[in-house]
Amino acid sequence: MNNKKTFGLINLGCRVNLFESTVIIDQMIKSDFSYVKDYKNADIVIINTCSVTSRADRKSRYFINKICNLKQHPILVVAGCYSQINANQIKEETNASIIIGNKYKNKIPELIKEYMQNKKQIVLIDNLFKETKMEEFPTFSFCENTRAVIKIQDGCNFMCSYCLIPFSRGRQRSLNHNTILASINELIKANFYEIILTGVNTAGYLDENNYTFFDLLKDINAMPGKFRVRISSIEPFQISKEIIDLITNNKQRWVQEFHLCLQSANDEILKVMNRKYTVKEFTELCDYIRFKNPLASITTDYIVGYGNETDEIFKDEINNLNKIHFSFMNIFPYSPRPNTAGTRKNIGIDNKVKFARTKQLQKLADEWTNSYLQNFIGKKVEVWFERSTIKNTQVGHSQYFFKVYVDETNDLHGLRKDVKITKILADNKVYGEII
Repeated sequence: MNNKKTFGLINLGCRVNLFESTVIIDQMIKSDFSYVKDYKNADIVIINTCSVTSRADRKSRYFINKICNLKQHPILVVAGCYSQINANQIKEETNASIIIGNKYKNKIPELIKEYMQNKKQIVLIDNLFKETKMEEFPTFSFCENTRAVIKIQDGCNFMCSYCLIPFSRGRQRSLNHNTILASINELIKANFYEIILTGVNTAGYLDENNYTFFDLLKDINAMPGKFRVRISSIEPFQISKEIIDLITNNKQRWVQEFHLCLQSANDEILKVMNRKYTVKEFTELCDYIRFKNPLASITTDYIVGYGNETDEIFKDEINNLNKIHFSFMNIFPYSPRPNTAGTRKNIGIDNKVKFARTKQLQKLADEWTNSYLQNFIGKKVEVWFERSTIKNTQVGHSQYFFKVYVDETNDLHGLRKDVKITKILADNKVYGEII
């Protein structure tokens, strides 16, 4: 009979959280706990919370309260951005067993064992502004046993007026570049085909002796082996032509997707946001990327309804976005965040108008996505196939990062295949056939 304590994990939020949650699961298993997907029946539940929007706050509170109200009263561990900011509230209003923020995630198994022994609530919240080094954490985690994620950096030094991240994640810290390169070597030997470089401000990577993000990319580019690398996101004011040239000139090594966080397509709003570029500069950056690779995927994050976004300003945003034509957009209605300049100045427009504009922009963004994908009809793309959950259909990501579906009964998991794109469905699902 298995007497191991079971645990479940609820992950909320960004790719950095996803990386950390995957590592936490691995650490828990190595510490002799048994993972179960159905957290409702687990002895221990870990919630990795998010606080990027008010909706994320609500989801975090919802899951905390849901677990607290379960009949079997599992040991509840609350971690992440929401608990970093709201630890006192969680302590006062819930019966959470362990409350930590974005530090001590690497200590969760030990903290659980301590709680199991003493039965006393544990609250550990440090001031992350004082942190200067990356917390010791396993270097990488795995996605579907085919892709691996390496967290190269944490925190952010930019005080954008809408953003909570400097308060919830602290100042920028970077992982030693030799550790990153050694980890990639280890992954190559283990036959992982795609490696994702992620962080809170990924392109802000800076190691000792002024070793920059570009230095890291050059060293990765020079490594032997058949693997490709994707960069999770880059701030537009931190991407140079050198970086673009390196990525577009080495299409077999680098996924041809540039996730550039625009946030607004109006200069007045960008200024209020405390962003460090103009719409013209951003557009010229996109033009250069497409000059280097006309098929490159350019994606973004975008906030609707921030500042004095009048009808005239919103029309200007739409006109500018029509010129940029992103291949995909993550669109968010502005959500006031505690401690930020935007909240202190009560910046933002009426919710009804904001949500209507979000819906309007999402419709246009879907059309731009479809227009981008239509460029691939009849073209060959390289697809690394992942584990499919659809009967008689195999799925994988192309080197442009969009998913490709192939009608095929044979399991192609972990294989690289050249695929000819045959059709784009109305929901922007891409189908192809193996060449």
